[in-house]
Amino acid sequence: MSRRPSGSRVLIVVAFGLSCFACNGADYDASEVLQDSPSVVEQVEAAVWAFHAADTARNAQGVIDLLWPEFTMLVDGRRLTYPEVAAGSREFMATLESFHTEWSDLEIVSLGSDAAISSFVFRDSIVTRDGEVNQAHGPTTFVWQRRAGEWRVLFADADHYRDGP
Repeated sequence: MSRRPSGSRVLIVVAFGLSCFACNGADYDASEVLQDSPSVVEQVEAAVWAFHAADTARNAQGVIDLLWPEFTMLVDGRRLTYPEVAAGSREFMATLESFHTEWSDLEIVSLGSDAAISSFVFRDSIVTRDGEVNQAHGPTTFVWQRRAGEWRVLFADADHYRDGP
């Protein structure tokens, strides 16, 4: 038969634990630690803008380096794998004269210390080396994962709606 501790005994144990925490924590200021390390949202926001910079610089390898090898993407209803996206990015970027994209309404939701979702609305204006102009807009969602301190995209979803004729 097990004995339950009496209420006063539990109270004494809790009070002792709190007093130890108070004594040991006297020199510890959690706000200093939090101020020194960026939050998950801040870290992912920096990764989002690194992705944007690689995209607009037409740096296919820079984009690919921000994807995990298990990356998959649903783009305009078509599922693509990492090898397809890597090859497609290199081919696509090589055809461009300019790539201007504006990302707005960025929202980042932390799913814990190593995962987050970012979503935004893009507006692209692309000019190919052949002089063809393509303009589109739409929503994009990235699922980010941190491994060994590095944030990369594990999954993405994007839909393109053409502007103009």
